[in-house]
Amino acid sequence: MNNKVYTMPIGAQESVQIPVQSQSKPRKGGTSPKIFRSIMYFIISLPLTIVYFVFMVTGLALSIGLTPVFIGIPLFFAVAKGMDYIVQFEQELVRSLLDIPRPSEEHRSNMQVEGAGFLQRMKLGFHAEKFARNIMLIMGRFVSSIVFFSLMIAVVAAAIGLITLPVLHQIFLQTMDLNILENSVFALFQIDWTLSQQYISYVVAGFVVALIANWVIRKLMDIQRRMLFVSYDDGQQY
Repeated sequence: MNNKVYTMPIGAQESVQIPVQSQSKPRKGGTSPKIFRSIMYFIISLPLTIVYFVFMVTGLALSIGLTPVFIGIPLFFAVAKGMDYIVQFEQELVRSLLDIPRPSEEHRSNMQVEGAGFLQRMKLGFHAEKFARNIMLIMGRFVSSIVFFSLMIAVVAAAIGLITLPVLHQIFLQTMDLNILENSVFALFQIDWTLSQQYISYVVAGFVVALIANWVIRKLMDIQRRMLFVSYDDGQQY
């Protein structure tokens, strides 16, 4: 009988556990670039959503008005397909901004679509539930883009204004002999602080507002992601 005891070599256990330990959570990238990209997104989304809304309303109105004519029916399906492309473009834009990978694509057979005629292909690509969802999404984006743009501009302008207030005060004071801090908050509450102390307080308040603006922009972007039904399941957390 073989009484030898076979033991695992020293270090083998650690080498076996290395692949398990290497599967860590996705590395979070820097926060500043995403904040800047989100700000640009809210700025650009306002004119884009106006274009989306005008396209949807004009296209649906023309297609319904031209329904007695043959051109109204294909125009309706074309507008529905265009709205589908708009929603897909917005979803891909949000995924690229938040570094969320695309979901796995399902390979479907297109033999039925290829063998059908022009109108049949448009009918096969039309889904009533998706069409209604796209209408609600575009209308929601039209309203949310105005609200989000206004909130983003307000918090960013407040942070930049407070941080740059000492520089602006010196520029106006030296060039136009205008004291913009003459009726400041400190003078209103009769707080006898020196000009340097006021400068420091404004800059500190500006950085605090900047942190608040950072949080507000992140929340607005997360609400936008939820509105467009973009999931984090396979992606990196924002």
